Amino acid sequence: MRALSFAVACLLPALTPTPPPSPTPSGLPVASPTPQPSSAPSPTPVPTPTILMLPPDAPPQILWVSLSSTNPKPGDTLTVIVLASSNVASVELRVGGYGTSMAKTDVGRFESNSTVPRLPFFVSHNLTLQVIARNTAGVAAEKDVPLTVQ
Repeated sequence: MRALSFAVACLLPALTPTPPPSPTPSGLPVASPTPQPSSAPSPTPVPTPTILMLPPDAPPQILWVSLSSTNPKPGDTLTVIVLASSNVASVELRVGGYGTSMAKTDVGRFESNSTVPRLPFFVSHNLTLQVIARNTAGVAAEKDVPLTVQ
């Protein structure tokens, strides 16, 4: 159990909040370059839910969780995006009892990036990522996401 805790502890401290985009000197947004067409067909986008506007004392809701991969390899960057109701004040990610908070990038939107560590061979690579959203009163909602580190 200590080996699992150590391995998981290596995974979570690497989670770093995604910094908010920095404004341009003029304060106006800068247009991104136009993407070039590719010959490969693009996958059908998955619709994301609309943020629910709820009063502060309403129970928080996790509407959508996206991971860049549920089967990451050591060294990969794992991106987690959580969409929650408007009254969610914080979102925490936990693996094996260790947790880290996500950066709030907009109303109901939280993001985090981390580098996946190499786990010891004797530790199970099948993990559960707990996503915990809380409102300002501390009421929590939780969603579990299976994760297999290869």
